[in-house]
Amino acid sequence: MGMWLIPALIAITIISVISFVSTLRIAKMTTERKSEKDTPISETVEEYATMLNPIVWVYAIFLLFLGIVIFYYWSQAGY
Repeated sequence: MGMWLIPALIAITIISVISFVSTLRIAKMTTERKSEKDTPISETVEEYATMLNPIVWVYAIFLLFLGIVIFYYWSQAGY
């Protein structure tokens, strides 16, 4: 087992949980829709459209993970 296995599993788990919860919310909103036409976009989505995007979360988690790895290597080098 390499040193990347545990951090990769943690990152995959976090991304999977966020994606699963988002999917359940969307499915619930779809089943509760009252008409066949689209409902208006909520104010929360309009204000925070970027923050609710799963791709943004993936990049944020990747950058956090990358920062941890860089810090680890830096601390092991003894600078």
